[in-house]
Amino acid sequence: MKGIKPITRKELHHILRDPKSLIIIFMMPVFMVFIYGYAISFDLNNINIGIVDNSGSDLSAKLVGKFLNNKYFTLVGPQINEDRSIEAYERRLKSGEIDEIMIIPHDFSKKIKNRIPVDIGFVIDGSDSNTANIIYQYNEMILFSFIGEFQNIEDILQIKTKIYFNPELKSTYFFIPGIIAVLLLMVSALLTSLSISREKETGSIDLIFISPIKSYEIIIGKTIAYIFVAFAVESIILLLARFWFGIPIEGNLIVLFAFSLIYIFTGLSLGIVISIAAPDQKTSMLGTLLITILPSIMLSGFIFPITSLGEVLRWTSNIIPATYFLKIIRSVVLKGASISDFLVDGLILTLMSIVLIFIAVKKFSKLRKIAG
Repeated sequence: MKGIKPITRKELHHILRDPKSLIIIFMMPVFMVFIYGYAISFDLNNINIGIVDNSGSDLSAKLVGKFLNNKYFTLVGPQINEDRSIEAYERRLKSGEIDEIMIIPHDFSKKIKNRIPVDIGFVIDGSDSNTANIIYQYNEMILFSFIGEFQNIEDILQIKTKIYFNPELKSTYFFIPGIIAVLLLMVSALLTSLSISREKETGSIDLIFISPIKSYEIIIGKTIAYIFVAFAVESIILLLARFWFGIPIEGNLIVLFAFSLIYIFTGLSLGIVISIAAPDQKTSMLGTLLITILPSIMLSGFIFPITSLGEVLRWTSNIIPATYFLKIIRSVVLKGASISDFLVDGLILTLMSIVLIFIAVKKFSKLRKIAG
């Protein structure tokens, strides 16, 4: 014990001298416990459904009411004078605007009354295999409730379901594009989060302070330098996804890389802000992991659908860059979506980048003034 006691005392003293690391270490599990305990549920709410009611009868209206008068489904329909065809709804499914289409045939009411078998068609977005399975179960539950109000039609009403974008409901098709988004943000932020803090530790930051280069030029220069590294990381993961895991890339890679550029710049800008605020590389790295990994995995839709989050966390997900890029990469890779489907998401990521760069320049200018 004579040798153990001083070593233990020394380590405890070292731990207590680094309160910032302790705060981060304790915050992470507490944060996760609260998210799992209060905010996350595997139940789906607000499933966006498009309904094509070709029957237009009282009986079909009653069935539609069954789907809409509950907490699970939210009707998303075309505006006045907009195309109401199945093809139009399929385009909405492709863009991610709706999660499911229900198709009621024109002779629905007539066949039910005459005890003739009739099909109810469903088209489900299978890009998220877990969500697609839950939607399928909800469909069955509501249809069984509808059937229960009549006599002897159990064998008449039949469910016909098509799964789009991931017919076999492979979970890798859902998770691999998602992990690209999570890793890309983490890697981008890590690359730049160590740049300024490394200069602080080595003392070379003073040479940068007295240089004639303007603050915004320093910040943007440090950010741009790492774009090529982040692109290389993304390319390697995409190659693994395509040729090792066999995930088909349905969309245009130019579209994907265009949005990736904006997303990478957002991550790099975030890393620069953290690097300026952190006193050393260790704190910078821990802060980056806490800010990027946990929110991106838990609150962006990577694992849990955003609709299953509590109201506060659902609002919080709007400030997480991965929330927008996850939607983009999954839709481009699995659905072949076009650039017009994500103009709003791209604009939001661009605004995030601009705001973060602005904050970084302001903070760096303040450091220069203090040092001067």
